[in-house]
Amino acid sequence: MLYGLFIVFISYFLSQWIIDKIIPATKANARDRLVLNRLFFYHLLLSFVYYLYAVFNPSDSNNYYFKVTEYYRGPNWSDFYGTSTTFIEWTGYPFIHYLGFSYEAMMALFAFFGWIGFIIFYKFFKEQIGFRNELFGYDLIVLIFLLPNLHFWSGSFGKGSFIFLGIALIFYGMSKLNSRFLYLFIGAVLTYHIRPHVMFVLLISAIIGFTFSTKGIGWGVKILMIAVSIGAFAFIYQDVLNMVGIEEGEEITQGLDLTHRATELQKATSGVDITNYSLPLQVFTFLFRPLFVDAPGMLGLIVSFENVFLLYITILFFARGGLGFLIRGDFLVKTAFLSFITVSIALAQISGNLGIAIRQKSQVMMLFLFVIIKLMDEKQMKEYKRKYAIWHRKQMIKKQQEILQQ
Repeated sequence: MLYGLFIVFISYFLSQWIIDKIIPATKANARDRLVLNRLFFYHLLLSFVYYLYAVFNPSDSNNYYFKVTEYYRGPNWSDFYGTSTTFIEWTGYPFIHYLGFSYEAMMALFAFFGWIGFIIFYKFFKEQIGFRNELFGYDLIVLIFLLPNLHFWSGSFGKGSFIFLGIALIFYGMSKLNSRFLYLFIGAVLTYHIRPHVMFVLLISAIIGFTFSTKGIGWGVKILMIAVSIGAFAFIYQDVLNMVGIEEGEEITQGLDLTHRATELQKATSGVDITNYSLPLQVFTFLFRPLFVDAPGMLGLIVSFENVFLLYITILFFARGGLGFLIRGDFLVKTAFLSFITVSIALAQISGNLGIAIRQKSQVMMLFLFVIIKLMDEKQMKEYKRKYAIWHRKQMIKKQQEILQQ
């Protein structure tokens, strides 16, 4: 426990250094820095809640730590290298065996990795959003970053922390590709090693986003991105097939039939048989359930409040012209939404267990929330331009009247 507290202490000062690097200490940035500093303790609290949950319930984090300490895959660090689960074990190996990290220290370390993802996402949001958008009188960006499910599943020794950080780095890098290619590269490598199929989806979404974006993307860059994406896809192709349980050569006949995966996951506790659901109902279940009546335990009840909020702003999004916005939106909007909806459709078909759905949707929900707030920001910009045009016209009329009076 003391080792874990020491890692928390170190991570606080490291997070201050990261914040200083990407959000300099200026008067204009004072509020954002205050928000992030408060969010650090909020993230720490929910990470501790996950730790308590893992103490009394079966947890992947316990399994990861046990496998590494018991040399489950072999005596050498290299024996643990691979994608998905093995990559988490491989990452933990040097900390556990070379630095003597306890289980609590590993939980604190990965909570810090997840926290870096929040810092990067916050910077990305603030760069892309020009106005203060409010909901119920509160800053919508702050409300989004307070959603407990995001902090809970990115605050433990497991895949959630790394996938959240990886996706944050990818979109932060794509927002200014010329100066942030390293961020993009690190995020892509990290995401690939955790979930190759998610990296595949992000890759295809980026290609479509570049190709169909009409704002500031030249054909030379489009062609280059398509070529790089094809090469990267060829590299990760087999891993993608393995992740969904399809052997190479069978993808044409099998397609992406994930029914067997859904049946396997449904056997766990809090399982819900979704194999007979229609696809829209599967996606709705994945994104917005539980909703109180079907909540699996206390955690499910807490998540139900979050799901009501998500359902409300989703309805608000489409009521305010969300479909049209998806068509006219810029590259980042298209890429974020395509990534979100494609991953959601794929995972919805295998998440027969509500507990698994709660965890997995946190990987990509931030992308949809970005699209929602981006639409609200566009409407704020239109209103600002309308008011400015009226003010400018009044000023012109006033000047003309002054000239006539002279």
